[in-house]
Amino acid sequence: MFFGKVKKWYGTLTGKVEQCQQTITFAEANLTDMVAGECQAEPEETLPPKLLVAGNESVFSEDIMSYSLDMAKRMSYEIVALNAAPLSCQTFRLFSESRQKLCDDFKEMAEKSAEVFRERAVAAGIPFTHIVKFDEMETAVSEVMKSEPYIDFVISDTAESAENRVQEENRPQNQIFIYSMNIN
Repeated sequence: MFFGKVKKWYGTLTGKVEQCQQTITFAEANLTDMVAGECQAEPEETLPPKLLVAGNESVFSEDIMSYSLDMAKRMSYEIVALNAAPLSCQTFRLFSESRQKLCDDFKEMAEKSAEVFRERAVAAGIPFTHIVKFDEMETAVSEVMKSEPYIDFVISDTAESAENRVQEENRPQNQIFIYSMNIN
């Protein structure tokens, strides 16, 4: 990731140097009207990069919070925390009252889990945003990627399943998955 940022910065710098060299060439040829002011530094509004942290349904595990906070602190990232549940209108079409209750309960649990995450982020000086989506996680991540600019990484928790539960002879380790969203 660090090298991606350096590469992007270098590419921007190279482009500006070429633009300044072109401006100097025109100035030497007394054609300053054509490129007046192009070499002057323009203030660029750059938004800080973000980590999208996808929780396991309505919760964020201790591992994913710790890892995300550490990475965000080291790399000067903002955190966008995402909880998602497949509670779409199509799923509960016949039971609209039940769906609304499930959605409200899910949102309440997600906000409680995110509040712990938010407090830790604020204490570390990391900007924090929380989003709740009622869709499959992959779809929710895709929607957030479209609406939130500058997400460089997606960090996701593993889903607890029967295969991951502790067995006498096999103790699985909790895993965190990190996906780079920089496509060059």
